[in-house]
Amino acid sequence: MTETLWIGIDPGKTGGLVVLDSAGRHFAHSLMPLVGVGTKRCRPSLGLLLDWYRTEVASDAVHRVVVAIERVSSAPNDGPVQAFSFGRALQVCWDFADVLGATAVEVSPKDWQKVFLRGHRKGSRNDIKASAALVAGQRYPELKQPLQRKNRWGLADAALIAATARLEEMTTRDS
Repeated sequence: MTETLWIGIDPGKTGGLVVLDSAGRHFAHSLMPLVGVGTKRCRPSLGLLLDWYRTEVASDAVHRVVVAIERVSSAPNDGPVQAFSFGRALQVCWDFADVLGATAVEVSPKDWQKVFLRGHRKGSRNDIKASAALVAGQRYPELKQPLQRKNRWGLADAALIAATARLEEMTTRDS
């Protein structure tokens, strides 16, 4: 059987990456690797993403990688600099998939929330993030500790993005 890894990415400075194996089990995770100084000057780094992948994820058993990136856009109230910075961060995620030679897919927030947050609070953005952290911590015990801090909730989104992409492909393959 070909080993497939599913890398879910919640892009941006507070985002994260979660890797699931072919069976949908937690394989590895990381907060978004950043370069720069200070919260306004740091940005995601393609080089650090690749270093993380090579040291924590890559193995001879991996024959296929699917990178699932959250389908996002800048917020209407973002200023031009903020929107440009976010776009640049998003491009780093797509470049990461491209350099790996991975299959890249987009997963919308509505898609992963519909699959995993059914029956959970979804009123405000904070409710959605808290619900995602709860669900991801239950599904992947390795994430329970990091998800206790709000500034790491991007890992929850990343885990559920990877899981949604995996389920979508399995459903398509089986039908």
